Amino acid sequence: MYGTENFNLYTDPKLECTCGHRNCDKRVVLLSVLVKVQRVRDDAGRPLSVTSGGRCTNHPDEIHRTIPADHQNCVAVDIAINSGTERMEVVRLGLKHGATAIGVAKTFIHLGWRDTGHQVMWTY
Repeated sequence: MYGTENFNLYTDPKLECTCGHRNCDKRVVLLSVLVKVQRVRDDAGRPLSVTSGGRCTNHPDEIHRTIPADHQNCVAVDIAINSGTERMEVVRLGLKHGATAIGVAKTFIHLGWRDTGHQVMWTY
């Protein structure tokens, strides 16, 4: 089975591209990233819901890109957030477990593990 104790394609279908395009390559988040997301979940001590993972070049949120970003490179997940407390917790734990790209939105946190040698954070 591909995944970790709490994250796999059977229980978290959004780990894989969901664009529905006929040429979708169904790319999925790297196992090394899922291991880090599992550590975030373990430290949070509660379930985390993945709202987006791997995305192919045909995905509506990716089609405009000329250079592949985190989701296309399969090094990121978006985690659903319900409160400011959860938002802070996921950001803090993402940093603790080496996330180098963090996007903060009202309803989700983007956690990415880019191999660029520097950290970046943005808001949506």
